Amino acid sequence: MIFTKLWQRYLLKEILKVFFLFLFCFFFLYVLIDYSMHMQEILKNEKISWKDLSIYYGMLFSKRCDLLLPLSLLISSVKVLTSLNKRNELLAFQAAGIPVYRLTRPFFFVGLICVALSYYNFEILAPKSLNYIDHFEQKYLKKKNSRKKSETAVHALPLEDGTRLLYQSYNTEKEEFFDIFWVLSSDELYHMKTLRVESPHPIGTFVDHLKRNERGQIEKIASFPEYSFKFLYLNFDLQDHFAESMENRSMTQLATMTLNKTRLFHENRWLVHTYLYFKLFMPWLPVLVLIGVIPFCVVSSRNHPTFLIFSSTIFGYIAFFTIMDGCVVLGELRVVPPFWAIFTLPIAFFFIFGPRFIKMCIR
Repeated sequence: MIFTKLWQRYLLKEILKVFFLFLFCFFFLYVLIDYSMHMQEILKNEKISWKDLSIYYGMLFSKRCDLLLPLSLLISSVKVLTSLNKRNELLAFQAAGIPVYRLTRPFFFVGLICVALSYYNFEILAPKSLNYIDHFEQKYLKKKNSRKKSETAVHALPLEDGTRLLYQSYNTEKEEFFDIFWVLSSDELYHMKTLRVESPHPIGTFVDHLKRNERGQIEKIASFPEYSFKFLYLNFDLQDHFAESMENRSMTQLATMTLNKTRLFHENRWLVHTYLYFKLFMPWLPVLVLIGVIPFCVVSSRNHPTFLIFSSTIFGYIAFFTIMDGCVVLGELRVVPPFWAIFTLPIAFFFIFGPRFIKMCIR
């Protein structure tokens, strides 16, 4: 979209001026509040350098990008349109033969740029930023207990075939597990006293093979003093991979899990679908807020309710964003199917505000 007209460049300049002003102010206020909350830990910890702190708050912008970009565009659009309307410039544009829908093109141009930036953020920047933020807060900003936390009694190691190893301890020098269960399914498992990680196959001692019978009871069907597991492949790297939050994954990773149907997907398919749908929809929020707010800002009236428009749009945006966060929780907890948890509110929004916007465009 090339802006060759003077009025197009004028509108674009006004939008960007207010947009960057509010974007900077909102983020500065967010950083100020966050710093005041963690000031005590930051000042006491001498290991935190200004460089690390700057990187941390830069990563926080990526984390809050989906909130700040649409909000800045919303306020800048309302500010520019209501000012044009109050000064009768919108009426002058229309008298010159420029319809309202053409006047909104610069707004949607900025909105589509925000959409592209949001997709880039969700795909490239946000996964790295969220992992960095989690690591930074875990290392510096969380209050440490004076007493050492007791070690977990049971550890889990996921396997590539979808099964799991549950064990009490692992000796790194001997490369040996102690008191271990190999859970094949809810109906079959192995229990062994030790499991040595040897080449080419792990070897278990005092092995019991347990299986569910026709009456639904787990019973021992075989025992071995020593047993070689030819189809047990251990990969310790999967422990960290499986522990990574779905929120911290990119859209490509979530889509790949959905298409490949891995064990990780089957165990977390509600989480995977919820965050995949959320990250596919949320970048379009800047366009959504424009569809909702523009028709109310371009109405010609002697007493244009500017304050009412500002207050209602800001309140509506905060309410929409809060409800969307609640919808993510509903999808995570399997209360509502992920598709309907994420897309019910946007569909309702289009049914309520879409006809008014379409009517404005064809008028």
